[in-house]
Amino acid sequence: SQITKGLQGASPAGCREAARMADSMHSACLAAVGAWLLLYRPMLALRCRPWVERLTTASAGVSLALLAPLLPWPPQGYRGITLAIIGLMLSCCHPMFTALVVASTLSLGLGGLLWQLGLCTALPEDSLSDLGGLSWHPLLLSVLAFIIIPMLTCIPGTAGPVSLIYVAVPLLGGLLLSLGIAGLSSSFGGLSAGALLAETPCASTPEPALRILEVWLLLGVFGIALQFYMSRLNRLKAEADEKDPRPGGSLVASLLPNTSQEDGPAGMPRPSASNDRFQMITQAIFSQQAIEELEGFSENERKLVKICREDEFERDRVLWGGGLI
Repeated sequence: SQITKGLQGASPAGCREAARMADSMHSACLAAVGAWLLLYRPMLALRCRPWVERLTTASAGVSLALLAPLLPWPPQGYRGITLAIIGLMLSCCHPMFTALVVASTLSLGLGGLLWQLGLCTALPEDSLSDLGGLSWHPLLLSVLAFIIIPMLTCIPGTAGPVSLIYVAVPLLGGLLLSLGIAGLSSSFGGLSAGALLAETPCASTPEPALRILEVWLLLGVFGIALQFYMSRLNRLKAEADEKDPRPGGSLVASLLPNTSQEDGPAGMPRPSASNDRFQMITQAIFSQQAIEELEGFSENERKLVKICREDEFERDRVLWGGGLI
């Protein structure tokens, strides 16, 4: 075909330029996704919260593109797009798959960083020659994946929304942003995504890997601190809402459109507590009345009120209709 002939006739310099452009686009996408995963939390307070949640879930899935250098197929330039599409579909299917994608990317990225920090020269390759030609590099990545993925997806006490939102997502954002910046700027002095996950050759000096580690930790700590800070602001706002004289506080009032008018949009009357179960549950969540004293509530509704009072994440999901992130 004409395309095949064109590729065969391409000069080495043209191929190198195309590969360089593909690497730059890959790095730019990683930097953009990483920056979003670090800074999305304040935007959840805006009216566009549902779109912010969907974009965050999608970004967590697209982060799977970081692992493109590990794939032998499809051809270079299509690996990142393929993994991004697969991760996006998985992440949008169910929150558990979101955690799976985040954990997979984070564990393999950590394994690649440990390898480039010196394990590639410290581990003798001959020691695995009798085990069917195994190599330390895939073994290291596999071990870390088997440890970190269950911790963030299925082990009680470590898996769940808290560890995912407060720890895993900020750390992933910091890793992607630091690798993206390193790939875009040669003066940064760090490892690109391709160099991070490459088995050979080993870096002649650990300084590039140390630079990535330093920036990653700095950005990760910033992201974690931002998550806790925004959570504290939400808790203080909820406490202020409890003292609001209006039923349910200002949070409930903000959920209703046109709160300064008696009627809703298009002249439709607002629902009242007497004929709207959701409004009654919302008022009960922010009231000081004991769960056992709630009248007109079923047993399941009392359980829902109790969970929302104790867990701000579940409360946000009930009130705002949000997802895992």
